[in-house]
Amino acid sequence: MPDDKEIRRRIDEAFAFVERVMEHPERYPDEAILFLMDPSEIASVVTKERLRILRELSERGYPSFLDLARSLDRDVSRVRKDLLALERLGLVTLTKSGNRVRARPAATGIYIPLFPPRQRRAAHRPA
Repeated sequence: MPDDKEIRRRIDEAFAFVERVMEHPERYPDEAILFLMDPSEIASVVTKERLRILRELSERGYPSFLDLARSLDRDVSRVRKDLLALERLGLVTLTKSGNRVRARPAATGIYIPLFPPRQRRAAHRPA
């Protein structure tokens, strides 16, 4: 378990990264998905089961939805629906090969700003 100092460092690092992404999103297309939604909206689309899917996909590659569903001990139709929702959110990429569709994570991180971004004040310049 990380200590308080390590947790603070991780939080500071995450906020610094979010700020960089917000300033130049075009530079980070494969590294981060930045949700600019209300936290309650995020909770309705990024469910515990969908996060399990993302974690599983980041740890292993699966050749089909069926293989992924088996590893999660879930119904393949539910996994398919969740993957399609994750694709709409930009969290996974689905590619077709023959009659199989393979899912891969679209980014290495998901960042959810819970507070509005700080307004940058223009430097005060005397007249």
